[in-house]
Amino acid sequence: MTLRKTVEKLSESRVRTLVLWPTDQPYIVRDTGVRGLLLRKGLNRTTWHFYDETRIGHGERAYTSKVIGDASKITLAQARKQARKFAGRIAADRHEPGKRESVRFESAFADYIEHLQKRATDRGKPASWAANVVGLGKLHILPKWRKWSLAEMSANPKAVKEWHKTLTKNAGPTSANHCCRVIRAAYRLAKKENRSLPLHDPTSAVRWNAEKPRQAGLPFNQFAKWAKAWANIESPTRKAFALSGILTGCRPGELSRLKWGSVNCRARSIIISQTKTGDILVPMSWPIARALRLARDFARREKIESEWVFPARGASGHLVQFAGDLLPAHGHALRHIYKDVALAVGVDDFQQRLLMGHSLRGVSQKYLTQAVISLGPSLRASQAKISRHIVSLLIPGPFLAFTKLDSAKTYETSKKCSAAEDGAEGSGPSDRLDGQAFG
Repeated sequence: MTLRKTVEKLSESRVRTLVLWPTDQPYIVRDTGVRGLLLRKGLNRTTWHFYDETRIGHGERAYTSKVIGDASKITLAQARKQARKFAGRIAADRHEPGKRESVRFESAFADYIEHLQKRATDRGKPASWAANVVGLGKLHILPKWRKWSLAEMSANPKAVKEWHKTLTKNAGPTSANHCCRVIRAAYRLAKKENRSLPLHDPTSAVRWNAEKPRQAGLPFNQFAKWAKAWANIESPTRKAFALSGILTGCRPGELSRLKWGSVNCRARSIIISQTKTGDILVPMSWPIARALRLARDFARREKIESEWVFPARGASGHLVQFAGDLLPAHGHALRHIYKDVALAVGVDDFQQRLLMGHSLRGVSQKYLTQAVISLGPSLRASQAKISRHIVSLLIPGPFLAFTKLDSAKTYETSKKCSAAEDGAEGSGPSDRLDGQAFG
């Protein structure tokens, strides 16, 4: 139905008459007293509206449509006052989208999750951060902001600031910061597709909490305790996983995705794929080879056929460290331990970053690959030094039963046999773990 439209300068008495006068056809009266103010006469009620159409350039127009309220309860003066506020915001280039044009945060959040998942897929990595963001959304973000539009959130930075303060008390400073970063990222992604959104994101007033890195290392005098707990782990697969973690310093999630096809015993190296910084080439020392051999021997005894070095049941098909093993340090803490040992034995920061797969600012992937190749012997020596020190800290203790060989003697054997191993034939990486170079 097309609404009949009229234009006149309204008065309070005229408005009261229109409110009380019945009609069988809806129509709109545009008030000439204030730009954009409309009185909509319906079959059942009469309401005040504000409507504005603004040219924003390049043949495009921006539309603002707002409901002011019931004309039987709001006077003409009050309606004009509210209409002037809307008009003032538009004049100050603060266009507010109407209901049809506005984007709800819930929709923007879903788009951001889809963006994270696609980016992970394109990089060949699991969407672990996307899963974390989904958890933060369900627990903290969506219960508060689900029904808010992005424009409303941008116009109320104080509300976001106060919510961040409350969340800091309830969930902790780090989680509060993460949630606000997610809101900021979702808003910026939505703004790329919707230029009508306000310039400032909703978190512009947030006072970010100071975040301190978790001290998750292990004092050197506690290594014997770790070795004792490690010896009591029932699962050989988890045993091998924990030992590989402390000896390589790899991120647990990345190490859990290690496949036998990435273990090259002839080159004495491991390739950790799908990491934050691309593929990582990890030199393989004899203790690392022993840890992998522990996983391989168990798989052979149990006749487990899997491409994963550390197979386990679950949707992902690979292992994540089990906290119930009661190790004094496990998971990502082993990465901190590895770095502490590297510092103790004098490995420089550049080699530490290469061995641990940290990003190198200002270094492109091309030059990074060249650096790994050119520093190959040096990196291998540094890896051997780190492994030797870790083993010396774990011995004496239950770890000695696993090594069975004196570390110094094994290293000497490794040097003598490495050349012979380079020319050896084998059916696969896991088979060559039996080479004399690794005891």
